[in-house]
Amino acid sequence: MLLGRRTFLEWIGAAAITAGIPSMIARGPDPAPAPNAAPVAAPASFAADPNARYVSSIGNDANPGTKAAPWQTLARVRAALDAGEVGRGNTVLLRRGDVFPGSLQIPAVKGTSGVFTLGAYGTGELPQINGYKVSNDAWAQHSPGVWKLDLRPGSGQFSGNTAGTSTNVGFLKAGGTIHGWKRWSLAELTQDWDFYSDDAFVYVKLGTSPGAGVGIAVKQQGLRPSSNTAVSDLHILGHGGHGVGIYGTRNAEVTGCLIEEIGGSRLTKTTRYGNGVEIWIGCANVLVQGNTIRQTYDTGTTMQGNTEGSNVAWTDCRFVGNTIENCNQTLEVWSRGIPAAGTGHIRCAFTDNDCRDAGISWAADIRPDQAGMGTHLLTYDMQLPCDIEIARNQFIGAKDNFVRASGDRQIPAGIKTHSNTIELASGQKIAYQNPETIEQLDAWRARTGAEQG
Repeated sequence: MLLGRRTFLEWIGAAAITAGIPSMIARGPDPAPAPNAAPVAAPASFAADPNARYVSSIGNDANPGTKAAPWQTLARVRAALDAGEVGRGNTVLLRRGDVFPGSLQIPAVKGTSGVFTLGAYGTGELPQINGYKVSNDAWAQHSPGVWKLDLRPGSGQFSGNTAGTSTNVGFLKAGGTIHGWKRWSLAELTQDWDFYSDDAFVYVKLGTSPGAGVGIAVKQQGLRPSSNTAVSDLHILGHGGHGVGIYGTRNAEVTGCLIEEIGGSRLTKTTRYGNGVEIWIGCANVLVQGNTIRQTYDTGTTMQGNTEGSNVAWTDCRFVGNTIENCNQTLEVWSRGIPAAGTGHIRCAFTDNDCRDAGISWAADIRPDQAGMGTHLLTYDMQLPCDIEIARNQFIGAKDNFVRASGDRQIPAGIKTHSNTIELASGQKIAYQNPETIEQLDAWRARTGAEQG
């Protein structure tokens, strides 16, 4: 637990108690995918690709992309993927310690075998895929106490993610503090750091100009892997949409990344969104392992979606050994569609993760839907069949409860929870609108059948 990362949050503290099944010292192996699943073949070494391309903030996109003469931008990486200059069996590495403004959507990678690998080289901090538009000292007074900044590409009023076209702001970050009070009209700007955005400007309520250096997160996904990709060792931050969005993807992995400061942009009308890692329906053999995910508007991890065409299931999708902290929820699961054979969650798992302080986040007190939403496990709808193992995790601290389920308020059939450590504050409810407190864990287990074995 790194309290230094949470200076504006209140930790549950000495009142927290542990109840339930102790953590396992010798943990068994993670459930293996089905025999017919095609595993991602992660390279044993990045050096295995003699034609690896390198990217550095001091490079040049006209360079050949060698280590001595690297490319410079994420746009150049995308162009190389589009053209088939790099594809399956190739590696692209971003230099550690460098900041790469913008986002990266990996298109369908060309080639017939192997995986496309995106990773890091050098020493130091993880390379950043940084979505912030960073204000120059160019704010204009719109009205008394309200300042505006032009967020359109080419305005010259911001640095950082200068090519990002979105002006749909999710949150602001100034002086290390996230300001999340998004308003829906100029008339609603009443408190310091309230903000509103339209098709051109962001407007901020403040007595003096916000000045230079304000990070402005806009609607975009930080990273979108495609099928047959392996992504590792990246720092993804400052995006108003999802950190990592995985859609229609087969045979992919995301490992060893730091994903933080995510979400808050408008999805529709007055609904905001933003998850750390989202696996949408239609994915198969996806592994999300060994990442740290924190400070998201919505959930840290999710497997969700509506059936559409051939996208009817999540098959062998797994979250393993991640650290998930200070997200509004830790894991969200929902599905909509007509149940049939081969639909829903199939051999999916959430195992051996360290989950802390659900609902104790930058967005906790600004959400319109707060009742019981500060929770580790959030489920609703669940119209399709479900086969998910939730095991050997640590669920430590939560704003509201361990689980919030819709319908009958019980964990849905098909979600098998066992061998987890659950730690809540004294007197705190285990499940939303259930009677048992954490001291009554055994009674809750006996009544619900959850946490057996």
